[in-house]
Amino acid sequence: MIDFDDLQQPKKIDYKIIIVVIVAFLFAFYVYDLLFGSRSYTRLLDLQNEYKSLQTHVGSLKKKNEKLQKEYFELKELQGGE
Repeated sequence: MIDFDDLQQPKKIDYKIIIVVIVAFLFAFYVYDLLFGSRSYTRLLDLQNEYKSLQTHVGSLKKKNEKLQKEYFELKELQGGE
């Protein structure tokens, strides 16, 4: 006779493990996008550095403008005095 206990039963798919793997993959993708995506932390740091450099450039342009305005008004005063 056949011993039914010795027969292999078909393996059941454990859906919990599959769901956990999928959720872990999606979470890893989310964290990667958060760190390196178009709206990421590294992009924020780049924009902050760019903002600082633009602020220093604006400051230097203001100083240059101030000098040029002073020179312009001095020249205008010399022309008006003649």
